[in-house]
Parts: sequence; C-alpha cells; structure tokens
Amino acid sequence: MDVKGKTAIITGANRGLGFAMSEKLASMGATVIMACRDAKKGKEAAAKLTAKGYKAVAMQVKVDDTNSINKFAKEVAKKFPVVDILINNAGVNSEPGETGIENLNLEMFQKIMKINLVGPVWICKNIVPLMKKSDDARIVNFSSGLGQLSVPRMGPYPSYSISKTAINQLTKFLGEELKNTKVKVFSVDPGWVKTDLGGPQAPLSIEEGIVTPIWLATADTKDLVSGEFYKEKQILGW
Repeated sequence: MDVKGKTAIITGANRGLGFAMSEKLASMGATVIMACRDAKKGKEAAAKLTAKGYKAVAMQVKVDDTNSINKFAKEVAKKFPVVDILINNAGVNSEPGETGIENLNLEMFQKIMKINLVGPVWICKNIVPLMKKSDDARIVNFSSGLGQLSVPRMGPYPSYSISKTAINQLTKFLGEELKNTKVKVFSVDPGWVKTDLGGPQAPLSIEEGIVTPIWLATADTKDLVSGEFYKEKQILGW
C-alpha cells in the first residue's frame, strides 16, 4: 500500500517503537497522529518529525481512560474524517516481582488490563468507523510471544501474558467482524526489543522491532491474512 496521503494513528508514539514507527510512516508520506499520554512529550516528538518536513500531529490520549479515548476519537474525526492505519502500540509490562497468579497485585493487574487491553478495544470501537471510509485500512495490535497459548509458558508475568492473549482474541474477533470490509486486522509480536519495556538486555534493536509492524501496515493485501498473528512476517500459531 502506498501510504502517501494516508492517515495513521500510533499510540505510545513519543518514544521507542512508537516513535520509530511514526518516523518511518511519516518518511513514506503518511500523516501521522502521534497519540501520547503526555501532551508535552507528544508535541516534542511531533516537532522532531515536522522539523524534517514530515506530516505529524500530536494528540493526547490516556489509553487507560475510556473518557479520554472518547474525547480523542472525536478530535480525530473533526480533523481527519478518514483513518487508514491504526497501530495499538502503547503498553506496560508486569512488575519484576510478579511470578505467578498467587502473588498478583490487584492494582497492578487492573492497570495492565486497562492499558494493554481495554485501551486498544475502546480505541478500535471508536476509530473503526473512520477506517471503514478508507479504501485500504489496517489495524496492527501489538501482542507478544508471552500471549501465545500454543507454546510453553515463556515467562513469569501472568498479568502481561493474559493481556496479550486477550489482544490476540480481539484481533481474531475484529478480523471476523470486518471480513466484508476493507479493514484488515493483525496481531504482531515484534520480538524482544531494546525499549523501556523490553529492557537493555533485549537482543533486537528498535529498527529491527518495527520491520514486521510496518510491513503489516503497508504491504499488499494479497500477502496478508486478516485476523492472524504475525512475527517476522510469518503467521504464528495462537
């Protein structure tokens, strides 16, 4: 898909993978809506892109607050009546001490679910109507190998893992719901990437981590299967 003239929303866009994806899509000619919790940091991030001649605008949204998402969606609709790409990137991990269900902290569990699951669900609910107006639209939901049910449990972080398993179900559900539209939906495991969430010990660079998400957002639809889970441009088992 030629993204020149297209409109893309990326959550968590002021740093890490979110900023890198914003820069990449903007460099390809898209107008990028950088959806950020911190309005000041969002504006600073957008300014870095506009200084290069790219089209980018920062908008505040708190993905753990449905009222904030509702307000954000209304603002988007006023300025951008058609949305072509939505990348649900914003997320948080479990605390290091969370080793199992028995020692879950309720406050942390609820926080993770609000940010990693409720936020993307509510953003999709509000933004999909704008995406149905596009002639080729993509939703990319950030998941993780920790959310896979078909492999042995890979880590001790149940809150994060549960949230990502649920994101995969969101992708499957939306993929089926939108199968007769021009909106395609994907989950993506970017791999273990050196970000604030992934940590410095992660093996992949940010540049490596955005390859598959950007591919899902821009590749020809004949190469993609909606409602599926991808890693390294290949379909993963759920």
